[in-house]
Amino acid sequence: MLNRIIYTRLCTVVVFCTIILVSEAQEVIVVDDSKSRGEKTALVVLNGFGDSKKNRRVQTEFFTSLDYDLFIPEFILRHSLDESLDAFSDFYREQRLDEYDEVKVMCYIIGGYVLNRHIEKEGFGQISTIIYDRSPIQERAPIVAVDRICLISKIVYGDVLLQFSKVEITPLESTEGVDVGLIIENKATSLMRKFQKAANKYGEYNFLPDQIDGNLDDYFHSVLDHDEMYVRFDVIGDEIKYFLENGRFTQEARRDRYEWDPFKKRKP
Repeated sequence: MLNRIIYTRLCTVVVFCTIILVSEAQEVIVVDDSKSRGEKTALVVLNGFGDSKKNRRVQTEFFTSLDYDLFIPEFILRHSLDESLDAFSDFYREQRLDEYDEVKVMCYIIGGYVLNRHIEKEGFGQISTIIYDRSPIQERAPIVAVDRICLISKIVYGDVLLQFSKVEITPLESTEGVDVGLIIENKATSLMRKFQKAANKYGEYNFLPDQIDGNLDDYFHSVLDHDEMYVRFDVIGDEIKYFLENGRFTQEARRDRYEWDPFKKRKP
């Protein structure tokens, strides 16, 4: 009984903090007006459920250090995945992204799902490069949250999390002419450590890059968990920058899965 009370209070704190973080998220648009769109490259960052104003500040500081116009849309809408897709597609059109010489995209899990559906519907346009952040463990967070903390999930995210928990993240049918990079997280977040048993019920975790996305041109295994992927550019920033510039990761990037228990707490 005591553990249940402590757990309930902890969940209340988590919900309160998460609501604050989610409510603070806002669009980021940083454009160099000294050049025409046709002379420039746009970088679009599609965040996931870990989005927040604080994280966007860190992302903005890193990505504006690169030579791109930066766009971080607020596209995840509480009501549905379909509305979230429409929100991104509307943003893409309103910002006239197809007028750029190239468009490069960095995606965090649900961001990659929405991007793929947008491309299936609208085509690639000027999209020339995609980096997907994927996590065999964190991708079970929606279904675990809906199963174990349904009310909390509903309060924080609305219906979109429930809908996302039911979909399969599938790669595009073809990405010919587009550079595709894959970052595979090798560590569980604190949330997933708490719900390890619930997550394990859904079977083995697939860390095989070709099975995650058969379109990839290159990949690497990251020491970071999903929460850290938004802010620890001191760890992954050089690899992201290199892929955006070269269509591949560096020779030093780790191509082998880390041989550790991904649910054990550890520093990057």
